[in-house]
Amino acid sequence: MPDLLMRSTSPYGTRRAVLLRGSDDIYLYLEDLTGEYDETSSAVWVANHRPVSGPPAADGAEDPGAPPRMAAGGTAHPEGCPPLVDPEFVWFEEGDGVALVDGEGIVAVVPGWAGRDGFYGYSRYAVGHTPIAWELADDAEELLTSKVTESRDFWTWRTGQSWGQIRSTGLAHLDQAIGPRDATWPLGTSTFPEVIASRHRVGTRDIWVTATTGMSAQRMAGVEEYIDDPDSAARIELAIARTQPDQVGMELLTALAQVPFGRCTWLGEGHTVGGAAGSFPAFGSDRAALLLTEHPPAHGDVPPPDLRGLQRRGGPVTYLWVMLVDEETFGLARGRDSRSALRHLRDKGESWVQGAVNDL
Repeated sequence: MPDLLMRSTSPYGTRRAVLLRGSDDIYLYLEDLTGEYDETSSAVWVANHRPVSGPPAADGAEDPGAPPRMAAGGTAHPEGCPPLVDPEFVWFEEGDGVALVDGEGIVAVVPGWAGRDGFYGYSRYAVGHTPIAWELADDAEELLTSKVTESRDFWTWRTGQSWGQIRSTGLAHLDQAIGPRDATWPLGTSTFPEVIASRHRVGTRDIWVTATTGMSAQRMAGVEEYIDDPDSAARIELAIARTQPDQVGMELLTALAQVPFGRCTWLGEGHTVGGAAGSFPAFGSDRAALLLTEHPPAHGDVPPPDLRGLQRRGGPVTYLWVMLVDEETFGLARGRDSRSALRHLRDKGESWVQGAVNDL
């Protein structure tokens, strides 16, 4: 049985890092905790603590169930790597990746995109691109060292006394952009990250906007894999407009706000949730899905409030409006063709304001 050297769960509770020492090698495992069962999403070779020899690493090892050994040509120390001294885990801000570091710097990294296409992570002691670890080349080491430094700074700030400032600046921004709040609620049961919702009336109109505060305090996982300019989409808040001051919008946001950090994923422009008519009865029997957009259609001659301008740690915050759509519109948006879906909504006369059942 391998020896457990270290174990750590991300602050979001969605990933776990485990450092194990077998009879010959040390491996770093990254486990996904979001499903019904915990699953290993990636495992990277860290070091050989005994001499190695022989051909390149194979899919198996001499011991059944043990990970493969690194070949002599794949390690910088075939005679045995130096022992780890005071290692620690540093979770990335997004919570989907982790670095193992010591006093000399990075020892190994499993980024969020590891575990597929033949890539499982980086190791200080790997040479070249082996099947079980990639070399921590100069460009990768520079980038990841910067990532570790930024993540350390983030966690120092975020796990300190930051929530009061996050809350006050977010609410002040909404008060100024929409109007004074008339209600505030905590969202969800998770203690971290903290998220609240506040409801604001738009002037004297019968339009009330409920918006989140707190989601944008941390970057979402996965954005860097899909967006050319990840800084523009990494931090979001959610907003929904109603024709009456009820709590239906808040209840919907309660569930939706848990998605990014509860599932270690991201929400962005054109994303949809749902897909069956009747899923959202408070908004109408034909409402089948949620469509998220920064640019919803106007409500007659009334455009949505301009919620731009809030920044978190130097990055812009995007407010995504939640629109309830029918199956036809969902079909248009499902292929990430949100522009066609939004044109369709405009043609139908639907807007950023989501009416109550008796308004539809």
